Amino acid sequence: MNEFTLSKGTIVHFGTITSHLQRFFREGIPQYVSREGVEAAAGVPSEPQLYVGTLMAYFSACAAFGGRTSQVHEANQIVLSRFIELVKFQVGQKPEIPGLTSIAEEIGLPVVLQIELQEDCIVSADTHFEIGGDAEKSWKAWQSVILKRNGGIPSFWIKKCFFPRLLDFRDLGAGRHQRIVEQTSDAALMVGALMQSWHKDAPAELLGAYHQQHGRSHFSQSFPWALDAIEQFFILNSMKDPATRILNQMTLWQDVDLLAKKQGIPLQ
Repeated sequence: MNEFTLSKGTIVHFGTITSHLQRFFREGIPQYVSREGVEAAAGVPSEPQLYVGTLMAYFSACAAFGGRTSQVHEANQIVLSRFIELVKFQVGQKPEIPGLTSIAEEIGLPVVLQIELQEDCIVSADTHFEIGGDAEKSWKAWQSVILKRNGGIPSFWIKKCFFPRLLDFRDLGAGRHQRIVEQTSDAALMVGALMQSWHKDAPAELLGAYHQQHGRSHFSQSFPWALDAIEQFFILNSMKDPATRILNQMTLWQDVDLLAKKQGIPLQ
């Protein structure tokens, strides 16, 4: 079956980075969005490529986060190498070095948007899992499909934004602080999504195991999809302060990288 219909009221998720949140609030999610980390045809696709799902939304968030992280670090190697050195040797203290503000503005941290379909929507298969194009199996077995709707996803369909625990420098000076443990568990959820993509592990089993361990199946933090909530998110110290935003990019990516290597998943 090349097409399948998700009924009105179905909950789906979409992974992205914080850099896009304000535009998505104003304009919705466009129908032509290539999934980060998956090779796509050159140029604008002729068919919608708006991937939605459950666990694979965390794959998209992770891939977008990893791509942006690589770009930022490649363009700012000298400053960020000094930053990392100071974080390691002045534990719990915020580095005060020039150039951090412009770097922080380029950083996008991973987020997942929860969406409630407001009409019946046709979807096609995620051919990474169903090369034959069976859209129904792509949704029921892999929880990953392409939404085929002109205009993409309107902003008012989005209900909530999930994001990982964000740290402050004081968290680093207290041993294995609970907030650090929580951020690591958020990174583990993204690695679970990498396992679905890389090993073709079943998402229901991965999410079931994660829920059994952590008591949830999503990032640990969230806010409702409303203008005031988005504004409040961006004035959190972890987002507003340049050094602290860079810190969270660094700690999140280190956790993802370490956990992925344990699963035999290369990120380069």
